[in-house]
Amino acid sequence: MSLLYLITALDRTKYEPIVCSSEADREVLDLFEKNGCRTCACRLTRFAHTTGGTYNLLRYAGWRQFLTWLLEYNAAARRLKTLLLELKPDLVHFNSLTLAPYAKVPDSMCIPTIVHVRESIVNGLFGIRRKWLTRQIQHHAGKVIAICQDNLDRLHLNEEKSSVIYNPVDMGKFDFRIDRSLARKKLGIPDRAPVTLFAGGSVWDAKGLSEFIKAMHIVRTKMPGLICLMPGFSMPADPAQRLWTLKRRIAWMLGLFRKSDRFFRLFKENGLDTKIICCDFVYDIENWLAACDVVCVPHMQPHFSRTVMEAGAMKKPVSGFSIGGVSEVVQNDVTGLLVRRGDVSALADATIKLLEDPVLAGRLGEAGYRQAAAKFSADHSAQQVEKNYEELIQ
Repeated sequence: MSLLYLITALDRTKYEPIVCSSEADREVLDLFEKNGCRTCACRLTRFAHTTGGTYNLLRYAGWRQFLTWLLEYNAAARRLKTLLLELKPDLVHFNSLTLAPYAKVPDSMCIPTIVHVRESIVNGLFGIRRKWLTRQIQHHAGKVIAICQDNLDRLHLNEEKSSVIYNPVDMGKFDFRIDRSLARKKLGIPDRAPVTLFAGGSVWDAKGLSEFIKAMHIVRTKMPGLICLMPGFSMPADPAQRLWTLKRRIAWMLGLFRKSDRFFRLFKENGLDTKIICCDFVYDIENWLAACDVVCVPHMQPHFSRTVMEAGAMKKPVSGFSIGGVSEVVQNDVTGLLVRRGDVSALADATIKLLEDPVLAGRLGEAGYRQAAAKFSADHSAQQVEKNYEELIQ
């Protein structure tokens, strides 16, 4: 969505964007086509070494995935080179740090290249992959754009070729004037119910799903009518309703639960399984934001959530953990309330405080809106990206 907002705001008299993704990501390609973008398919295997996912070399599966990437890399690089020879682009913009190893392909063809760092890099087991990935970016990318300062600091890149450009927010789509009562009616939420929204999605552990569940249990003890919105999340199925294979029975007896099983148990144990409204993929996230009172951001690993900026555009206060990326946008007691990472009780108290004090929530929401309008509009972001394009193409 961040890329879509950026492309929509680009000056089309100067630039003709062509969006490339794997054919398996048909939903992604269709989304861009519907918004007037030319698309093409080219399968590149991502190099997972970020807080959004990494090859865990302490596990057999991690080694298998890592070695699979190594074996597939040359074939993927050849597919990319064939595509670039066909399209003859003036510039290549990789939209993820996980695609940075392919920057050497356009660089070898003398095509200017940008790597957009949307994820925070991790150290890994020995630090070798981190150093190698950083070197690939340093040597083969003409420009590096990071979506927050924390992401950039962790890469230790040459400052002359790197810059921070926050993700864009469509201020027309995320309009604080969207009717709250109507948005709640669409989701089946009572008008007076206290409502929180989890800024989650994929990578549940990194996003702090366990911490969110535990904190909302505390909130619910004081506010029994609490409703938790979880867009971009599917409620794990009840293990009791699934087919029990011999392997699953043995794992259950040994206490080795699937991650989804573990979260289902957490929801159940904390009495939240009937208090959750969720949906796999949400196109109208603005209506979910309009329906909530507080946006909760309990991220456990450095991660920059665009939901935080969208909350600002919608004048919604934020409660969350003070962590790299989030604390750049959410200033404590200015645009939200931040507490020490992992302190579930403090997170619950901050959320309750915002739910009980509409004056405080309104003040923080107003400050968040002013910040979003000044720093995160799609037009502002596109202008900054275009400056990087111009410096490379000239």
